[in-house]
Amino acid sequence: MLTTALLAMGFLLSPRAFMITGSGIGLAGNWYFLVTAFLLATHIATIPPRTPNRKSTNADALESFGYGIRFFSLVFFSCSILGIAGYAFNEVFLYWFPNFLFSFIILTCSFFTSLAPSCKARKIQLIAIITILIGIVFLSVAALWAPSPKESNSPNFFLPYGSSPFSEGLFFMAPLLIGYELYASSSTKDKFTGSSYALALTMAALFLSIFAYAALSISGTEKLADSTVPYMIGAKKILGQNGRYIMGGIIILGSYVAFNTILLFLKAPFITLMDFHLSAQLSSSNLGKQAVATTVPALTVSILLLRGYAGEPITESYIAGGFALWFVFYGLSTIVSVINTDLLIAKLFKIVGTSSCLYLAYAVLKMSEAPLKGLIVAGVVSIVIAALGIIGRKMLLP
Repeated sequence: MLTTALLAMGFLLSPRAFMITGSGIGLAGNWYFLVTAFLLATHIATIPPRTPNRKSTNADALESFGYGIRFFSLVFFSCSILGIAGYAFNEVFLYWFPNFLFSFIILTCSFFTSLAPSCKARKIQLIAIITILIGIVFLSVAALWAPSPKESNSPNFFLPYGSSPFSEGLFFMAPLLIGYELYASSSTKDKFTGSSYALALTMAALFLSIFAYAALSISGTEKLADSTVPYMIGAKKILGQNGRYIMGGIIILGSYVAFNTILLFLKAPFITLMDFHLSAQLSSSNLGKQAVATTVPALTVSILLLRGYAGEPITESYIAGGFALWFVFYGLSTIVSVINTDLLIAKLFKIVGTSSCLYLAYAVLKMSEAPLKGLIVAGVVSIVIAALGIIGRKMLLP
C-alpha cells in the first residue's frame, strides 16, 4: 500500500503545490495547518469506491464528464508547471539557458517515460518522488539551525477588516490536494483502494506542512505572502545558494512526476479505444498504442506552450474554472456513492464532504481574476469532451 500511495502522490507534489504551500502559510500563518486538515478531511470523505457498482448510462455520463473536466484542467495546468520548471532551471542553474526550451525537455522526458514498460516507469516515478521527499525533509531539518525572523509567525485569527487568516488561507489553498486520484497504472501489481489514496493524501499534507512550518519559522509571513516564489525564499533562507539548488531540483522533479501522472491519466481512454477498435497490427503493438495515446495530450500541451499560455493570466482563469468543476465532480461522485452506503455515519461524513467540495469550488473561483470566463469555457469544453466520450463508448466499445 505504501508504494501505491507514493505513486499517487506524484501530482500532489507539483511546483504549484509548493507555491500554494509557501504563500498559503504566509497568508494564514499557523492557521495554515487547520486549513490543511480541513482540506485533507474533505478529500478523504469524498474518496470514491475503487470498485464501482454496475455500469449504467448515468455512471458512464458522469465518468465522461469527469474526464472532460480533468482533460481541460490538466492541459492548462501542465503549461503552468512546465513553465515553472523552465523558469526554475533558468534562474537557479543556468541563466543563459532558454527556460522555454527546458520546459520542452521536461515534456519530452515525460513522453518517453510514458512509453517505457510499466515496471520501469514505476521505478523511475518512485525514485523521483522519494528524492523530492528527501529534499523536503533535508531542508526542513536544516531550518532548525537557521535564525528566526523578528516578526510574528502568525497573525491574529480575526483581522481588523473582518476577514481572517483562516478564510484567506482557505480561499488560496483550496486546490492544494486536488488530483490525488489521477494515478492509475496498467500494472496489475498496483491495487488501489480508498486506504491507498487516504494514505497518499495524508503523506502529501504531512510533507508539505513540514516544509511550510520550516519556511514560516525562518522567513515570516509577510515575505512568503508577497512572493510569487515563496518556496525559493524559504530554501534560500535555510541554506543559502545550496538551498536554492535543492529547491530548484525539487521543483523540476515535481514538474516531471506531476506531468508523468497527467500523461498516464489522459492517455488511458485512448488506449481503451485502440484495444477494441484499431487494426490488429497496431493493437498487438503495445509501444504503438502507447505512442499514439500519449501523443494526443502531449501534443495538446505542446501547442498551448507554443502559443504562449504558460504564465498567462487567462491560463490561471482556465485552471480555476476547471478546478471548480473538478470539485463539483467530486461532489457528484460522492452523492452517487452515498446512495449505496448503508452506515448512517458514513453517509453523514460523505454529505459533509460533498458540501465542503461545493464550497471549495466557490473558493477556487473567488481567487481567480476572471472566474466567470474560466468557468464558462471550462464547462463548455468539458461538456463537449464528455459528449464525445459518451458517443465513443456507444459506437466504439462493445
